[in-house]
Amino acid sequence: MFKLYSKGCQHALWALSYAHLEREGARFQPKDVCHRTGIPEPFTRKILQALVQGGFLNAHRGPGGGYTLARSAEKISLLDVIKAVEGRDTFDHCVMGLPECGGVNPCPIHRMWADAKTKLLKDLAAKSLADIAVIALKQQAASGKRAERKRKPSKRAVPRSRGVLLRP
Repeated sequence: MFKLYSKGCQHALWALSYAHLEREGARFQPKDVCHRTGIPEPFTRKILQALVQGGFLNAHRGPGGGYTLARSAEKISLLDVIKAVEGRDTFDHCVMGLPECGGVNPCPIHRMWADAKTKLLKDLAAKSLADIAVIALKQQAASGKRAERKRKPSKRAVPRSRGVLLRP
């Protein structure tokens, strides 16, 4: 499966969506994000710190501290989040991993990827957190519930026999 960005970037988008939709400017704690998104707390804390460093969240220390969005969700582009989490040069590498790939010495798919990348970057820059937040959290919550149902232990206390009638 092709992945445009990492799990960490997905989690960053979920955390920002939570901050935008659930908190509406109010402070929130890492455990709030964990509870809503299912992201483990240590990973959530790491993501939130990266989002503070990227200028997407403000961190508030002391009693009643927590995090708030640093700017409106309408002003946070998906491209900005991806680059903050994955690195500014995330789209600058050869898709085939060749070190010498470029305009002078292109790989077999360089021109095709360059055209696709131009459109992709334009679309990601045009799409804001506000545009995706509702759908992102709704689908993430649904997938979390499916995973939770899969993990629940069977209500059956005694395992089924394999065709043998067991009598006390």
